[in-house]
Formats: sequence, structure tokens, C-alpha cells
Amino acid sequence: MKSLLIFLFSINLVYGQSAPNLTVGYGDRYDSLPKLVIKAATPEDYHKAFSSNIINKTPAVERKSFVIPTGKGKLKFRKYSISAGYGDGFKGWAYKGYLPKLKMHILVSNHVAESLGFSDLVLLDSINGSQHTIASVGDGAVEIPIPSPNGDFLAYYYNEVYAANSCFIGVLAVRKEKAPFRIKLSEYNSFETDNWAVENIRWIDSMTIIIKAYTLKKVANENMKQFAYYTARLSKENTN
Repeated sequence: MKSLLIFLFSINLVYGQSAPNLTVGYGDRYDSLPKLVIKAATPEDYHKAFSSNIINKTPAVERKSFVIPTGKGKLKFRKYSISAGYGDGFKGWAYKGYLPKLKMHILVSNHVAESLGFSDLVLLDSINGSQHTIASVGDGAVEIPIPSPNGDFLAYYYNEVYAANSCFIGVLAVRKEKAPFRIKLSEYNSFETDNWAVENIRWIDSMTIIIKAYTLKKVANENMKQFAYYTARLSKENTN
């Protein structure tokens, strides 16, 4: 069902303006690729790591849409509104910022199907207007992907909504491409666990991520986060 929703709602939702769209991050593709090997780390390792710069831009607004300029012209996106009609259907877009290293805008599309809410994260190329949808393992969009220092990889995560202390981590390879995509994203490594969730991800170097993880535990009748830190080095054996 999730794959169908991505197709219906994440492709060509820019008020009839057609744009090339590539969906990546499917679980079956990750299953055939090497897994991240998790090792214990320290808070000091995390604080010294590279934290990607995400620019919080404010796009221009025209009536009920925001406008994003690209090298192929301006694109209009209907702003997300929880009151945008009742029942099933597309509810609009939310703007989440800009990744300067990749020259991509970060968007989230929101829709309802069979009375359930769904969302997908979409990266919009500011150079040629192409779109890259990152598939989610759940109902909601994945968290904003973090580029590696050299821009060759994107690391992102998704914390399970209905299962505490569970998460999925995905790493996408970033490759230069020809038209219609200036760059092309593809699955590279992944990891999932039901032992902890992710607070944040940073990069130690161009092939190693560090994860600030947490587990929720009851303390005086309140859920408190207990943090732990892990590193994972990307597999050089992956020739995907």
C-alpha cells in the first residue's frame, strides 16, 4: 500500500507540472545490500563529529502555495493544511529547508488514505527541478537526510511510531548523473533494531557515521530518555 501511495501522491503533485521523480529507499533493495556494523562510541566522539549545515529558508508565498525557483523555472506547491478538505486525499506540502551541499530543497508531502495519515520526504533539485522521494518504512516521512562531508552519501533514520525503542537507518549513495537527473540516489547500507531509537546522526568522516541513540524507560511514572552512542563504518564492498 505504501508503494502505491508514493506513486499517487509524490509524483507530479506540483499543480500539474510534470517533473522527473525517482523513489529510493525500498526495504527489499536494502535487504540485498551489506548491513551497517554498529560499535559502541562515546559522547566525546559524537560532539567532535561533523554536523551538516541545513539552511532554513523561507520560500515565497503566493496565495495558498509556496514558490520554489529552480534552473528550469519556478515551481508552485500547495501549502499543507490540516483543514484542506475532509476525508481522504492530498493535504499539501511542508517546506523543511535546503541542503546546500547537494543544492536540494527538502519537502514533505502529506496525504490521507482510508482515513490514515501518510507523508513522504522529497528532495527537490534546485538546478533541474527533478524530485527524489525517500520511501519510508512506516506511515510518516523519514527524518531529514544528512550528507557526508564529501557529499557522496546521505544518512537518514526513521523511528517506529508504534514500537518504542525501534528504528531504521538508511544510507544512500549520491552519484553524478546525466539528464533528467543531475545526481542519482541509490541504496547503499542499512540497519534496523528494536533495542533503541535515534536522536540524531552525524558524520565522523566520509565513510563513518555516529549515532546518538536513546531508549525510553519509566522513571517516576515518566518516560525518560537514556542515551548511548554508536559508530558505523560504511561497507566498501558495496558496488551497487
